[in-house]
Amino acid sequence: MKNRSNRTPPLFRGLVIVAGFLLLVWGGFHLWQWVKLRPLRAALDSFTTESTMKPISIYPVTIQPQQLTPKARELMVQFVKSLGSPIINNQPYGGGWTFSYAAPQGQVSIDGNIVVFIMDDGSRLQARFYRSDKEIYKQLDEEIGRLFDEEAKSQGLDIS
Repeated sequence: MKNRSNRTPPLFRGLVIVAGFLLLVWGGFHLWQWVKLRPLRAALDSFTTESTMKPISIYPVTIQPQQLTPKARELMVQFVKSLGSPIINNQPYGGGWTFSYAAPQGQVSIDGNIVVFIMDDGSRLQARFYRSDKEIYKQLDEEIGRLFDEEAKSQGLDIS
């Protein structure tokens, strides 16, 4: 006669159940993030060198979109395409320069690795990207800094 008793220790069964529950929660969180971030991903993918942009400013200097060099626009596109590993994050951000453009889905503002997306229906989504090409961003920052310096000189401002 076979012994049909379950000899799995209760502690082990409990650990398997807890681990399964944690995996389910973790997977559900990532699925929720993926669904919520799809419109933002589409808006980022639509960015090109010809996208309609807003002026970039750091008080008291403003750079108009037509003043951006082709190199700056190309670096912007490369940087946006390099953004990866987003997570929804509504922490305040500040400092530095931000570039904004109109996407078919709404208005996108990029401040380093933080992207704010205001959809056409008025809803707001902010995400922090944990992966990007740091070298491209460094080149872009230098190019934008050079443009700010040139604009400040043309306005007679002494920014040091």
